[in-house]
Amino acid sequence: MKTISMACGAVMLCSSAFAGIDLSIERDVVELGVTAPVTDNTYLYIGGDSSEWVGMGLGYHAFISPRWKIDSYYEYGIKNDWLLSEMVGADGVKTNTHLVKLSASRFFNGYSVKFGVTGEFIRNGFTWITVDDANKYSAYVAGAKYLQHVYLSSKFEYHYSQDKSDMVDFNQGQASEYELSLGTMKSIFNVFPYATVSALVPNGVYYGMNKADYSWTIGGRLSF
Repeated sequence: MKTISMACGAVMLCSSAFAGIDLSIERDVVELGVTAPVTDNTYLYIGGDSSEWVGMGLGYHAFISPRWKIDSYYEYGIKNDWLLSEMVGADGVKTNTHLVKLSASRFFNGYSVKFGVTGEFIRNGFTWITVDDANKYSAYVAGAKYLQHVYLSSKFEYHYSQDKSDMVDFNQGQASEYELSLGTMKSIFNVFPYATVSALVPNGVYYGMNKADYSWTIGGRLSF
């Protein structure tokens, strides 16, 4: 599912030129997307990944002062229903997702901080029983340090999930996520590579998880 990392976001913070092709690998999931400007302040994203998810998003960004930037993003996604696909081998049943992101960034000399909230609304594609139905919310704070050609960023995010399925408390819970990223602000053959490591730590049980989940992502943006 589409998740613009803080690393990739740090590159975006430095410029209003969003046009590019993004490729990322998280464990065994490969995601490919294309971002293109629509106007000076809006951009369109179209992408998909190897877990059979596709999505389309529209974003808006603007500097409200030389030091403050605001961002908003809406995305609609479709993915295969995981229960029917894994349990009974039925393909073609889709789960719909609606993702909303709002954030504000404050720039200083050599670094920046970012505050944001997200909401994701997941709905099953079938009606006789609902399993993967939930309202997921989060709030985060992040910071990026810009060096001569590279940047280092960190992020803390609090997650809350509200179960809307027929399975009692199946998708309920709270969690904390910690992320550390390293990337370059100088392109290598028009590619801006980055690497990210993260840890998602449930507070009890979060979305079926009761143990910390560690992951890594490597990727890059081909600018054009």
